Amino acid sequence: MCFVSVVRLQPEHIVRVQHDTNCVQRVASVTALFGTLLVTLLPTLARTAEMKSTYGQRIVAAVLMGEARGEGEIGMTAVAEVIRNRANAASKSPLEIVLKKGEFSCLKDTTPEALHRKLHRMKTYPMALRIAKTCYNTPAQLPNVTKGATFFDSMKKDRPPWSDDVQLVTTIGNHRFYVPR
Repeated sequence: MCFVSVVRLQPEHIVRVQHDTNCVQRVASVTALFGTLLVTLLPTLARTAEMKSTYGQRIVAAVLMGEARGEGEIGMTAVAEVIRNRANAASKSPLEIVLKKGEFSCLKDTTPEALHRKLHRMKTYPMALRIAKTCYNTPAQLPNVTKGATFFDSMKKDRPPWSDDVQLVTTIGNHRFYVPR
């Protein structure tokens, strides 16, 4: 039998520990086995979370990564808000918005599937997927950090020609966000 007992004598607070040496060895073995299983299963658990997503959610997550992975969670959330705001205005899905030719620079020279294959193993992809799921399933939970923006551009480039027709509402990281005038 495996046991550990602790006895405390009140005023003196004397502690006496009894243990079975074989028990300690068995606990150590089980702990090591559990650690090995956990390390082995973590990638599977991550893939399982992705398998519970839709094609649209995965492609939107890849676009979030392609456009703003260097901006972290707030930057990817901001891009997701632009996608959602455009989707709402056009009565379309977020996937239909990101697939519209010429709308997102990360898809300029590649296909959505190739972009996903390139980015889905990156460390921040699970975060992008979570944001994409929110964009799809519970858009009211997006924090509106873009103040209703439907356009954005990179501060690393010159302002695009369409920027004359929009009003700057906020800057997040290296991106400027706009609403129509």
